[in-house]
Amino acid sequence: MITIDLRDLDSADEFYKRLGEQIELPDYFGYNLDALHDVLEEKSGLEIRFTGSDDASAIMPRFMRGLKRMCAELTDVKAEFE
Repeated sequence: MITIDLRDLDSADEFYKRLGEQIELPDYFGYNLDALHDVLEEKSGLEIRFTGSDDASAIMPRFMRGLKRMCAELTDVKAEFE
């Protein structure tokens, strides 16, 4: 399981930077939730824990709603938000 700390995030760009430190993103990665969905679908069996999700939701509510919705649509990847 990998853990991505969402505390102190102030932008989606910062989210993708932190994500890229934990998950190898391809050079052609599009830095949006659709591209993230495609990359994660290729990583069958991956488990991700997002910590500090309440903090991130307060700062970036629209992005966090989209991230949670995208993660719920994944078939072979488990994501949990704390």
